[in-house]
Amino acid sequence: MEKKRIYLVFVFLLLIPYLCSLAVIGIGYNALVLHSSSIWRSIIGALTGSFIMFAIKATIQRPLDLMANQIKEGFFEQFLRFFSVRRRPWLQLANIVLNFALCYIATFLARIFLNLDQIVGNSVGITLIVMFVSTCIGAYLEYDNLSIDPRQH
Repeated sequence: MEKKRIYLVFVFLLLIPYLCSLAVIGIGYNALVLHSSSIWRSIIGALTGSFIMFAIKATIQRPLDLMANQIKEGFFEQFLRFFSVRRRPWLQLANIVLNFALCYIATFLARIFLNLDQIVGNSVGITLIVMFVSTCIGAYLEYDNLSIDPRQH
């Protein structure tokens, strides 16, 4: 797989859905929790969101491993491997801490940039549509390389 294509697949199949997942967590938290601006409640929401994000990452292991194996650029390869949940325990912990920080930021940004009508309204639906379209584009770009059936190559 050529380098440009790897970057495109990374953006459409992993990065955009990852950011959309953070947005869904931030919007959902603010829609469900009364007094969401409480620091303690935001910490609990971010902790819950970080474990949800960790579980979501388990579903993207094959594309991550395939892309990391095909690129020999040190920084980007390590960046891809950092998001793998099949790593050493301290890297998994670092991954959860990163998810925690990003989930906390997502809940904070959703509270700042969206009003209550937008939070309770259709913002989650729009975010999910963006995630779905992005995932479809990413899967279309590299269906053959990301296929579960290795005989298709």
